[in-house]
Amino acid sequence: MSKLFLCHYSEIGLKKGNRNYFERVLETNMRKSLARELPGSKFSIRKEHKRFLIKYDETVPDERVKSALEKVFGLANFSPVSAVEADPEKIIQSALNLIKDKTFSTFAVRSKRADKSFPLTSQELNVEVGAKIVEALGKQVDLTRPELTCHIEVMPDQALIYVDRFKGAGGLPVSSSGKVLVLLSGGFDSPVASYLALKRGAKCSFIHFHSYPYTNKFSQEKVIELARVLNQFQFNAKLYMVPFAETQEEIVFNCPDKLRVILYRRFMMRIAERLAKKEGLKAVVTGEALGQVASQTLENLGAIEQAITLPVLRPLIGLDKEEIIAIARKIGTYEISSKPHDDACTRFMPRKPETRAKLHEVLEAEKALDVEGLVNKVMEKIEVLEI
Repeated sequence: MSKLFLCHYSEIGLKKGNRNYFERVLETNMRKSLARELPGSKFSIRKEHKRFLIKYDETVPDERVKSALEKVFGLANFSPVSAVEADPEKIIQSALNLIKDKTFSTFAVRSKRADKSFPLTSQELNVEVGAKIVEALGKQVDLTRPELTCHIEVMPDQALIYVDRFKGAGGLPVSSSGKVLVLLSGGFDSPVASYLALKRGAKCSFIHFHSYPYTNKFSQEKVIELARVLNQFQFNAKLYMVPFAETQEEIVFNCPDKLRVILYRRFMMRIAERLAKKEGLKAVVTGEALGQVASQTLENLGAIEQAITLPVLRPLIGLDKEEIIAIARKIGTYEISSKPHDDACTRFMPRKPETRAKLHEVLEAEKALDVEGLVNKVMEKIEVLEI
């Protein structure tokens, strides 16, 4: 015997000329997520009428399938379903069998017809099934706030009936929007920025700048742990570990104190861009949020971004800290990010960092540095980890 899950997608339904492309990417991601969650299990995925139907062996727990699907961006919702012949009497009987052992006082029936040749309209089917439930179980109809909703979807070859509907991750399928490189630290912000980039269909590689031996190895271990959590929402990510201490030393010894953080970030951007172009990644993603800390002003963000030509995406730009923390808790990065760690940008911090950087002053300060030479030197020492 087999069991079925019905999956509805999210905003992919708004696509027109390229909907098929998004559907293919979504189906691929569903297959990968199910294969990762259910190693050795057999399953099949069939697309029909803007839906996906997953068929799997009855020995597989529904919770395992649910766990796999809730990590797939692009899905609006998904449900374990019963399938019967598209016949009114059989639909009624199946609906009764499905809900008879459930605890509820009020209910509603919601029907959709993908097959317009079905003899009843959606409303007529709602009435027919609802009347039988009232007659057989003595329950009351409540179309406003029902305690239980019986969903029926009539397809050309069968009808699908279900009660439980689980919320999907939403957004767009990972990889459908291209590939990006995320500046990943051990804090709260950049993992959440990564998650939001993934939700918009970007496949993420990660780059982490560390100041070892001025910082301990724990900060690197922490970032690896964060990358593994984020990789639950995608597949086969890379994490680039970048030794940054020598570059920081050059900035400290040769440039004005107040511009250190700006110059650190400009070099990080240059290295990230060099790596991104080498790997075919189309944008750089950061965890910056406007005004969250003194250095994240429009002037400073502009001075930092000017160092590169690739697009810089800042998914957190309009979020406050409470919103960021809420997402971190939801996706499982909060506890990891809460652990104390040394951040590369906190090493050699100036007493009074610039909050309103003037670009001409930044460019003048960089004249004291061999910018190209420093970037080249770092590029030779990058360590690549497969997550």
